[in-house]
Amino acid sequence: MVTCIQFNPVDDRYFISGSLDEKVRIWSIPKREIVDWVDLHEMITAACYSPDGQSAFIGSHKGNCHVYDTSDNMLCYKKQIDLQLKKKRSSQKKITGFQFIPGSSSKVIVTSADSRIRVVDGFELLHKFKGFQNTSSQISACSAANGRYIISASEDSRVYIWRYSDDSKPSRKKNIVPVTNTHENFRCERVTVAVAWPCAGARMTNRAISRKQDNLDCVAGNGHVLGSEPAKEDEIPAVQDQSNTLCNNGATWPEELMTKTKQSPKSNTTHSGDVDQAPSPPAWGLVIVTAGHDGQIRTYQNFGFPSITSI
Repeated sequence: MVTCIQFNPVDDRYFISGSLDEKVRIWSIPKREIVDWVDLHEMITAACYSPDGQSAFIGSHKGNCHVYDTSDNMLCYKKQIDLQLKKKRSSQKKITGFQFIPGSSSKVIVTSADSRIRVVDGFELLHKFKGFQNTSSQISACSAANGRYIISASEDSRVYIWRYSDDSKPSRKKNIVPVTNTHENFRCERVTVAVAWPCAGARMTNRAISRKQDNLDCVAGNGHVLGSEPAKEDEIPAVQDQSNTLCNNGATWPEELMTKTKQSPKSNTTHSGDVDQAPSPPAWGLVIVTAGHDGQIRTYQNFGFPSITSI
């Protein structure tokens, strides 16, 4: 059974796959054949090319992260990365996803079944994020707003968002890695996948500010969005609406646009320590697309109190 697949980002005639038979393969589409393969003696659960297609990250059910050179579409072993997985059971160690941070050829977001998200730079572990649940699913976190945020679905039917600073550097102390538990989240029933709509946040920022009064007028005393105008067709492709669901999640509008009487009575922001979590411009207008076990695709837009559209 194939568990993961990705096309070579610079040459889509080739793709890499991993499977439960413990083998990683590189395939040629024109030749309709396997170009190269290796046996890891571990069930493969995640695979990802680097942006230049010259290397690949391979994750296993044992929680091991292997890096291979893929020059000339051949697999040549380079190194194993220590992700500091502390769980004893292998089922709670498996790697469930990889994604490179936009604009970087070395920084990778690694999601694993110990309910942790890690950022790796080259072969060094930089940072850990926690707060979500991932113990038996194939959940994979992703970046948003050009790497300023990390987004992930969760087994508790919520979507989690962490702020990420690109200034992170490897700790000088051995086995000491900073951990972030500060996050925001919102309810999304039976969600399994959450990704950011590319470039949506940057395009929507000015539009969100210009519409601030209209949106604030839509906020009732109980914190619900009573009306939400869809984005313009030239900014977001049209989607045929079948139903609208209203949410009462934590506000992410800038403080000067929110009055005390109109702020949400319930906050879904979790803080750990004295960490500054003031809203920042890259998140305004951010669109998150989710999918779940129920087969529904939903879109959430960060206009203060998120609204939802199901298709």
